[in-house]
Amino acid sequence: MYLARPGMVCAVGLSAASACAAMRAGIAKFDELPYFDDRGEPIVGAAVPGLEPRMNRGQRLLEMLSAALRECLGHPPPAPPERIPLLVGLAEPGRPGGGASLAGSVVGAAQEKLGVRFHPRLSRAIAGGHTAGFEALKIARGLLADPTIPGCVVCGVDSYINARSLQWLDQHWRLKREDHSNGVIPGEAAAAVYVQLQPSGTGKKQVQVTGVGFGFEKAGVLAEAPLLGLGLAEAARSALGEAGHGMHEVDFRLSDVTGEGYGFKEQALLLGRLLRVRRESLPIWHVAEFVGDTGAAAGVAQLVVSLRAFQAGYAPGDRALGCTSAVPGGRAVVVLQSRSR
Repeated sequence: MYLARPGMVCAVGLSAASACAAMRAGIAKFDELPYFDDRGEPIVGAAVPGLEPRMNRGQRLLEMLSAALRECLGHPPPAPPERIPLLVGLAEPGRPGGGASLAGSVVGAAQEKLGVRFHPRLSRAIAGGHTAGFEALKIARGLLADPTIPGCVVCGVDSYINARSLQWLDQHWRLKREDHSNGVIPGEAAAAVYVQLQPSGTGKKQVQVTGVGFGFEKAGVLAEAPLLGLGLAEAARSALGEAGHGMHEVDFRLSDVTGEGYGFKEQALLLGRLLRVRRESLPIWHVAEFVGDTGAAAGVAQLVVSLRAFQAGYAPGDRALGCTSAVPGGRAVVVLQSRSR
């Protein structure tokens, strides 16, 4: 399965090209939001430019999702949209201010906004939080076994820029602020990528998904149990096994680590459990370093960033490992391989 046609909107760019260029240049976009924490101090976050701060949750998600899909589909689209399943990753159920409640309506709303119709039977939403995009990728791989399906659009959209999500982060002592560096900068984004079974006929580099793996971590970020990193290790082991590689053969990693020590510790445990050949370094890219925590969009954002880096020639190698960790405990990992046309 190959990646093509990225689309993305986030705090540092309203297209995949501009967002990836900004991240490569080290540009972050963190500003005071029109919200305050429990001490009355303004909350710092990474909002998408041009979106009204007081826009309701559904409108906000739909605006971002439609923009990313519009860029991903392009003109003309890669195939008749009614033959293309749309798979939308959303926040996990139970997260205050999340978009899981929109799972039954988001596909229809996006179709109406764009004026197109995606596959009427196979399009769906996946409410999985940070791992939703990689879950959608696995579903897409299964759908592409049907020769009548030319490709799928895998996307994710999420926002913490609303009062309920911010209050939830604050109540769990997860907001980053001056007196608490071990926290999250809330963000928002939508990211999309078109996936197809065969490589496209354009571009110098083709990016293939060679492995997808899943696991579960009992000691989630909100749990009091000690973190052992078993869930992410399980997911990575499965993805690498499917791809036929060891951890030492990965050239760089991408992670949805948001600034909390929990995520960095999980990555260290991952290397400790799976890296069996000495490496001088194994670079890791954190998208949240520039756009904050983007929730369900984080996994697909990694796909977009990787695709752009491979095709533009600034990736530190030809093989990447993308890692996502959902708050309830789900873990998902993908292996990407860049190949010459």
